[in-house]
Amino acid sequence: MRHEPMRLLAFVALVAIAGCASTSGGGTTQSTGSAGGTHTTMSNKGLANLNLAHNYMNSGKLDYAMDRANRALRSDPNSPDVQIVMGLIREKLGDNERAGQHYAQAVKQAPEAGHVLNVNAVWLCRQGAVEESDALFSRAVRDPFYKAKQQAYFNAGKCALQGGRLERAEQYLRQGVELAPQDPLLLAQLAEVKFRQGDFMAARAFFQRRESLGAPSAELLDLAVRIEQGAGDTVAADRYRRRLNEQFPNYTPPAAEGTRQP
Repeated sequence: MRHEPMRLLAFVALVAIAGCASTSGGGTTQSTGSAGGTHTTMSNKGLANLNLAHNYMNSGKLDYAMDRANRALRSDPNSPDVQIVMGLIREKLGDNERAGQHYAQAVKQAPEAGHVLNVNAVWLCRQGAVEESDALFSRAVRDPFYKAKQQAYFNAGKCALQGGRLERAEQYLRQGVELAPQDPLLLAQLAEVKFRQGDFMAARAFFQRRESLGAPSAELLDLAVRIEQGAGDTVAADRYRRRLNEQFPNYTPPAAEGTRQP
């Protein structure tokens, strides 16, 4: 089934752009991303252009976004965050080959930065390079300066799940939940993993934890129906089915497992 999507793109933008804090009176800014155990720095001019590139990208003005990203690159050629944003823009332009090159360059410039490794790992997963992706996720969570490791754990678990590696997916997702026990995406994904493993009681428990955080999506209600059917509780399955039909009357479940997307 299709779940809430990977949070990679929005998260990367937040780390690379919104997470940057300007220094007072100086010529450089300090980024939240870590590179080799130290924080990467950007010039005020570079950061300003990177912010504009991000804003233009979000508003769909990709030509302006690329112009500003190139300006940031000229002033800060060694910034991995610039490479990340350029990769995001290239993806939106449909230029996947060059997007991958930008992500790879970001890793070269910051080989130990968790947020950079997470970006490239998700990219590799989308290209089908599961083993290489898994190695980068493992490196990402070892970065002591990485402030949102649960993001990498979620992406790693999602990638492993898509590859049919259920035990590996559960391992990553449980580690993420240890860090962020109220994260709705991690809980929803764990419910899916346990359902696939046939552990319907555990799947129900994770779904209920997710449900307690707010109204679930149509996909999650559909999962709840299947969990209760698997557990043999037809009353509960019917209850969730009614909720699904009432709240999402136009919802159509995906036709087959193989059509699932990140």
